[in-house]
Amino acid sequence: MITFKKTILLTSLLLSIVSINCHAQSPVVSCPATFSDGHHVYQLDNAKLFDGPICNKVDLVPEFKKEKVIWELTPQIKPYLVCEYAGTNHYIVLYAKGAAYCERYEAPVQAHCMS
Repeated sequence: MITFKKTILLTSLLLSIVSINCHAQSPVVSCPATFSDGHHVYQLDNAKLFDGPICNKVDLVPEFKKEKVIWELTPQIKPYLVCEYAGTNHYIVLYAKGAAYCERYEAPVQAHCMS
């Protein structure tokens, strides 16, 4: 016979597991680790996030965490992830439509936006 307190505890545990699984995020876009111009291969060096096309120059300021930076997004933001590569002026711009947040890790540099 299960007591009332054990039932509540078991229900709470099951809801926590469901909640954790519901928060699993999937990538919308990710910066490629390398970029090639046909002559050289360049390593990802930095990533920035813009609200709207980068020509509008609305560079979003991230929140700095321990080992990463993170941008929390609202539905009004039109996120464009800009991937920058060491040793070149070339960059890749990715429209992160539907992303809830974006993050950049420093070692090695990685950047992606998640739904």
